[in-house]
Amino acid sequence: MVQFKVINRLQLRDGVLMCKKPSGRSWQKAHYKQGDLDGACGAYSVAMVLNILGVFEAEDICSDNPIDKRTSEWKLIKALNEEGLYREGLTSDKIQRILMDNYGSRVTVQCASKASNHDIAEIAKNWIDDNKPVILGLIGQNYAHWVVAVGYIEDEYGILSDLLTLDPGSDSPTYALWNGILNLHKEPRKRYGYRYDSDYNCMVDLDEAIIIVKK
Repeated sequence: MVQFKVINRLQLRDGVLMCKKPSGRSWQKAHYKQGDLDGACGAYSVAMVLNILGVFEAEDICSDNPIDKRTSEWKLIKALNEEGLYREGLTSDKIQRILMDNYGSRVTVQCASKASNHDIAEIAKNWIDDNKPVILGLIGQNYAHWVVAVGYIEDEYGILSDLLTLDPGSDSPTYALWNGILNLHKEPRKRYGYRYDSDYNCMVDLDEAIIIVKK
């Protein structure tokens, strides 16, 4: 029988995907969609993960409410905002550096890559089993995108078949806890052999993973 696994930090409440606020006593929006003119999928993915982990309120990034400039929250917001429209996007190295320089007191950051012979899908599964979301780097023909893996599907033989994602480039989910699916049945001899479906579909390679863990 096919099995679905999704981290236990997410809930649909009145059709809105929610997660707990850092206080643990109330709920906040879990998914954020990037603008059509920017390449900020990395920043949105970071914000979603910090939200889901319960260490940050992502709405503070675009809020006009005053924030104490002595806090790590303000330092992180400032570092992210300094990138503007993210015309060039964010690399995994830059994401790690921004987080460790400005929010290292609250989280640790690990990176893995296909180039270093890491099994990205298996890494994502293991962290999801521990109810931790994972930022995934997808690349395709003239395409590079960050998404957040929050679950997976195993087929009737117990083989990992799909990763379930929150995609910052697509509308927020209203009927499921995810809005994107990366199929892991790779087409042979193809550089971009994995099918990724969200509001759009494309062929990609699973290239990198960023794991953010609350201290």
